[in-house]
Amino acid sequence: MTPELETYFDNYNELFNHEGFKQLIQELSANAQQLADVQTIKDSEELFYRKGQVAALATVINLQGTIEVAREQAEVEEEGPVDV
Repeated sequence: MTPELETYFDNYNELFNHEGFKQLIQELSANAQQLADVQTIKDSEELFYRKGQVAALATVINLQGTIEVAREQAEVEEEGPVDV
């Protein structure tokens, strides 16, 4: 892995271990649950708007998992092919 890529992943790891990030994820998760409640939606326009909001929140909520998978892939690619 290049030093730049290692720094990239280390910076995210530092962010994910910060209590403020954990608090943010909790709040965004609660907001996403409220937005996902379809009982109060008036029309299809509001449904699609909320769908977009939930998708945007999900991107941030799932960021840690996405970065972890990317790091694992980068490490595997660095190791090269596995002999079978």
